[in-house]
Amino acid sequence: MKKSLKWLFLISGVGLIILLAIYYTLKPLKAEVIQVDPKTVEVSFREEGTVTAQQEETIYPVVQGLIEEVYVKEGDRVKKGDVLLKIDTKDLTYQLAQLEEQKVSIQGQEQKTYDEMNQQLISLRAQLQGLEGQKVEANTAPYKSQIKQQQVRIEEAKRQLELAEDDYKRMNALFEEGAVSQKERDAAEEALNQVKDNLKIQEEVLALLKEQTEGSDLYYEAQKKATKSQIALLEAQLGQDSDKSGTVQYYKGMIESLNAQIEQVKYQIERSEIKAPFDGIVKDLEAEKGLPAFPQSPLLTVFQPDSYEVEVFVLTEDIVELKEGMAVELIQERKDQDVVFEGVIDKIAPSAEEKISSLGLTEQRVKVTIRPNGNEKAELRPGYALDVKFVTHKEDNRLAVPKAVLFPYEDRDALWVVRNGKAIIQPVVKGLENDQEVVILEGLKDGDTVIRNPQLEGLKQGKRISLQ
Repeated sequence: MKKSLKWLFLISGVGLIILLAIYYTLKPLKAEVIQVDPKTVEVSFREEGTVTAQQEETIYPVVQGLIEEVYVKEGDRVKKGDVLLKIDTKDLTYQLAQLEEQKVSIQGQEQKTYDEMNQQLISLRAQLQGLEGQKVEANTAPYKSQIKQQQVRIEEAKRQLELAEDDYKRMNALFEEGAVSQKERDAAEEALNQVKDNLKIQEEVLALLKEQTEGSDLYYEAQKKATKSQIALLEAQLGQDSDKSGTVQYYKGMIESLNAQIEQVKYQIERSEIKAPFDGIVKDLEAEKGLPAFPQSPLLTVFQPDSYEVEVFVLTEDIVELKEGMAVELIQERKDQDVVFEGVIDKIAPSAEEKISSLGLTEQRVKVTIRPNGNEKAELRPGYALDVKFVTHKEDNRLAVPKAVLFPYEDRDALWVVRNGKAIIQPVVKGLENDQEVVILEGLKDGDTVIRNPQLEGLKQGKRISLQ
């Protein structure tokens, strides 16, 4: 009896297990599913941009000095030409007076130099005329009369030579005939030689007188040449023959240099009043009354409101997908609700620049300027941060699923679909994909149901599915 009961319990237990196994096998598996419908799929990325004014100018002082007065405060609206502040110009006014005095002094020196040079020119011209007179006098007295007298002496010496020669010839003939002695003949020869010597001396005296006359001519010619050269030099310096003379150019250069310095100081004095370059709003006001202003230090910035652009720096690997004129999405975060509006890429910088990321990494980024389209809800001010969404690829009317539903299957991609209430493995062909979704080109049709979790426990081919 006891043995029969044991078998009965054993058989009942096995039957119960079998019934439970059949129950759980036939029981539908609860699975979260999604329905696939045509949609727009896009590939995009986001960067943070900064709002800047399209027209903005940071104003630096042209002149160095103490700030005499500040007429505006941060946030003031100004009109073009309004005086914003004034810099003290006492030192510049004193400098201007000194330069103008130097100019007057140089002009006085120039006139004095010209007067002295003109006086010297008159003196040299008179000296030239005097040399002409001296030359005439030199050629008339005493040299001319002395030459004539000497020429008379030479003629007389020549006459005496002829007489001496005749006398010598006669005495020599008589000596040969024995009519006169040797002594008498020698006396005649001696007399002839003396007459020859006298003629030679007289000719030498005449030559000396002529040399003195010719030397006088050379002397006066040299004096005239030197005087004419000095006259020509003075005329050139006075600008009578050329406006490029050294004297003219010297004083002209000095005066032009002083004029340039005077104009520069006048310009600085005029710019000591800092004026608004256009209608706008004052910001970044650094100037304070009594503080020094330096040309390299900004005083304030004026920007034009209601005319903004967004500057964003994009990684070089992403910039290749962007083009000028491309539409973008601008997002302004709000506590209540984000404001989303459109913009257009206006400019892309021609080169990259080095930026440091929030993680401290060095990155190469390219500046992109975006022109926002009007949106009444968006409140823009210089310095505000906006998120910029760039859509690089976009496909409409596509079937797409979350990337997480895919799994590898027989060297292909596949997913679980529910057909006729059962789980079926469906191989697919992928297309465009972004960070969350992937387009399915083949394997799905409009309205298909896809199981969201391909790793769901109990999920297998043909398993009945209870939709959640």
